[in-house]
Amino acid sequence: MCRFVLLAIRSPVFVFILFALTNAPANAEKFVSIIIDDIGNNLKNGQDIINLPAALTIAILPRTVHAKQLAQMAKENHKEVMLHLPMQSVAHHKHSPGTLNLHMTQSEFNKQLQLNLSSVPYVRGVNNHMGSLLTRHPGHMSWLMDGLSQQGNLYFIDSKTSSKTVAEKIATEYNIPNMTRDIFLDPDNNENTLRQQFDRFIKKTKQQGYALAIAHPYPKTIKFLQNHLTELNRQGITLLPVSQLINHVNQINAKRENNHVACTGTPCTGL
Repeated sequence: MCRFVLLAIRSPVFVFILFALTNAPANAEKFVSIIIDDIGNNLKNGQDIINLPAALTIAILPRTVHAKQLAQMAKENHKEVMLHLPMQSVAHHKHSPGTLNLHMTQSEFNKQLQLNLSSVPYVRGVNNHMGSLLTRHPGHMSWLMDGLSQQGNLYFIDSKTSSKTVAEKIATEYNIPNMTRDIFLDPDNNENTLRQQFDRFIKKTKQQGYALAIAHPYPKTIKFLQNHLTELNRQGITLLPVSQLINHVNQINAKRENNHVACTGTPCTGL
């Protein structure tokens, strides 16, 4: 539904400018994705997540003992698979296997990226594991996006572990389909956090029409999702694989651009 605002500018001649502002109807269906990070080290927790009857997206750490088995299981259960790509963080955490870091040459960086991608089958996209340091650096993010662009139809999700990240910007420059995480569902061990974050997730979705959340295969998170994922459907929210959510958001953005009526000509030069 379009709402039209007509502005009249007093001058020797009245110039009328038409802006089309697109607003989704209040009852329009909303769409979300939920990525489950850190899959690969614990077989049972990974299986419990994959067995949930919902379109969760499974982000698997490279070179983990159960990576290939869980990726195969995810495919058989119609779950989309991502590579959960380890990147250097500001804090000196113990590096996961396959971590990309600032000290690598471009050749070392590219070789490690390819090894990581080849260690997880059925990958449709990539998001960063940690990376609060590496995602700040345009040069290394350019190496990453160049490497992903050579793989074909991979997307990138910025987990946004730093407010200084440039990953989304660089992905867009390389024409990599991308989005940024909106909500972490389980950022701490507080008993009430999951409920509060899930409510924030739903609110965010209703506000902008879509949202992207990240969670982890913790026992408490698995139990919460088992009990509460059906709330999304009751709220008119459809859970999609990440690739479908990105396509949906791109369609929304394209419609907004098409509905904007630009002011052109001499009278508009001073606006």
